[in-house]
Amino acid sequence: MTCSVEAADKETFSRLLKRAAWRIQYKIKTVKNKEIEMEDSIPLGITQNFEDEVISRIFIEELLSSIPNLRNRCIIRKIILEGYTEKEVASDLNISQQAVNKCKRKAIKDMKERICHLIDS
Repeated sequence: MTCSVEAADKETFSRLLKRAAWRIQYKIKTVKNKEIEMEDSIPLGITQNFEDEVISRIFIEELLSSIPNLRNRCIIRKIILEGYTEKEVASDLNISQQAVNKCKRKAIKDMKERICHLIDS
């Protein structure tokens, strides 16, 4: 009797553990899909050369200054440079996550336009 009870407990525990792991993986996947990857589009200055690091930081600051809206600039700075999630920024600014996402997309559009302008010049 105890063997079947232990086996049933192990099965239940195993099933609950798998379900919890799946939920964690799903949550990570959804958060990752909601956040826009910026690593490829903006050089974040991850180099070994100090001069390149300084130039990249100046470039990033110039790109950030090209964002006309101060709130959008703040959102980009917090999400991209400081590593906050949209949800954390939304609660900090007392706005919805959708509003943060919309502002972030607008700011990224502004930065892309600035980059295109720099390339065309």
